[in-house]
Amino acid sequence: MYGWLGGYLHAEAVAANRELKQLSNDVRHELALANVQEQLERQALVIRSLLEVCARKGLFTDPEFRQVLDEVDLSDGRRDGKLKPQGGPRVCPNCGKTNSRRAVGCMYCGEPLQDRELL
Repeated sequence: MYGWLGGYLHAEAVAANRELKQLSNDVRHELALANVQEQLERQALVIRSLLEVCARKGLFTDPEFRQVLDEVDLSDGRRDGKLKPQGGPRVCPNCGKTNSRRAVGCMYCGEPLQDRELL
């Protein structure tokens, strides 16, 4: 007599499950964003502390620092306030063969390729 009720309840359960999944995704995104924000704040603290030490020791003036900052900013071909190194081919330290810039291991001998230094 109330067979339609099962279909209705199933549809409601499916909709509720969909909403829960979306909320779960939203929460994961919020947590990831909070984690990135925390990492940025920690990096800002370290950078600010390093600059303060350099300033106290008189290692450079503000104009000198800004000049170097501009030079480094332009090193990737753009003045945009960001550093995006344009890595070239990677040479294996073990066999000396050239690999793609994205390679993490040598495609010839399997040796792990070290991360490149940014500066």
